[in-house]
Amino acid sequence: MKLKYLFSTTILIAASSAAYAQTAKEIAKKKMTDSMKMEGLSAYAIRYPMLRQGFIATDLISGGNTDAELNGNDLYKGKMNITRIRSNFKLPLAQWGKNALTGTVGYMQQRFQTKEITSFSPQLSNENRSVTKSTASFTVSFSRSDSLFNKQIFWSGGLSGITDEFSSIKRVNYIGTFSMPLKRTQTSSLTVGFVVILDPSSVSPFVPIISYWHKYTKPDLELFVDIPSRVAVRKQLTKKSWATLGSELGGTLSFFDADQAPVPRNSIYTNVEIRSGATFEYMLTKKVILGVNGGLFTTTSGRMFDRNDQPNDYFFKTTTGTVPYISFSVSLLPFLTKL
Repeated sequence: MKLKYLFSTTILIAASSAAYAQTAKEIAKKKMTDSMKMEGLSAYAIRYPMLRQGFIATDLISGGNTDAELNGNDLYKGKMNITRIRSNFKLPLAQWGKNALTGTVGYMQQRFQTKEITSFSPQLSNENRSVTKSTASFTVSFSRSDSLFNKQIFWSGGLSGITDEFSSIKRVNYIGTFSMPLKRTQTSSLTVGFVVILDPSSVSPFVPIISYWHKYTKPDLELFVDIPSRVAVRKQLTKKSWATLGSELGGTLSFFDADQAPVPRNSIYTNVEIRSGATFEYMLTKKVILGVNGGLFTTTSGRMFDRNDQPNDYFFKTTTGTVPYISFSVSLLPFLTKL
């Protein structure tokens, strides 16, 4: 009887050990697969900063000649310096199958310093002025990978809230994207798609996108043509550092609350800007990248309009020439989960 019990116990322990070994093997295999995927995504995020988990940057934009108009009449001219602090962080909320839900939090603080003012209005003095504005954004986006005509496709939809205060959301935007990779090899890739933007302050509700990448072996360079956002050439300098030369398109939005007629009380100020120059980045740790970027900063006419109006219905406009700038940044490669 004791022999039978001992034999049964031995069989049970052996079976449990085999099951545990099998489970441990599967867990180890999954960890290795996830690690390889994360390394691949990190390499991709090095090339495409928009895929990084988060960043914080400080921009110093030197004084350029600026001219301002109010209701079509000259208001003042002077020189304006801009200091910015920008940050953005992505947080994976959920993932199931080919679907993912992601949250994004962004913050920007701008300080406008205008000096050497020459006023053309008796209501405006020639005194130097300084204005500080903060904007926060919150976005929830759903994305899915699928197939169409035997081609892999990606589409997403997002809802964003923008504000400059904690008590309310002042602006709500809706954005949808669709992209389809047409070519992907070890040395080149081509992706096409479009973006739909439902935002009263947007220049166009529909924006086509084309993303082309090519790696040259001689010389050792990478070309990025991401229409309409950037055109750049990247070169790996060392194992942990690289340099990028090119131009990037961007823009800003700020809220203004005026208390003087005939200016609307609740207004929005927007502009489109182009940064052209060089970027140097160094990988401090496996997930932390330090960067410095400098060159020429060019803006289109900045426009201020009533919060319920279109940008073309602006009442205040500023024009600033091309000026030098420098930016310092710290960014994080994906480390929470796949984005």
